[in-house]
Amino acid sequence: MPASTFVFTVTVTLERESGKFMSRDEMQGELEETLTQADPGSVEGGPDGDSVYQVIEWEVTATA
Repeated sequence: MPASTFVFTVTVTLERESGKFMSRDEMQGELEETLTQADPGSVEGGPDGDSVYQVIEWEVTATA
């Protein structure tokens, strides 16, 4: 059983700098892939700096 579950909402605003326009689906796919690859694996810290929690589940859900 997991010790704790957290839910974060990430808001991303994009502004084109150059090149051809991408579709919203393409932008969403690129952002979703980047977030999925950001899996931290573990969280460390605590009052004595010796607490370690393993990330047992990582899910990215896109809502457009």
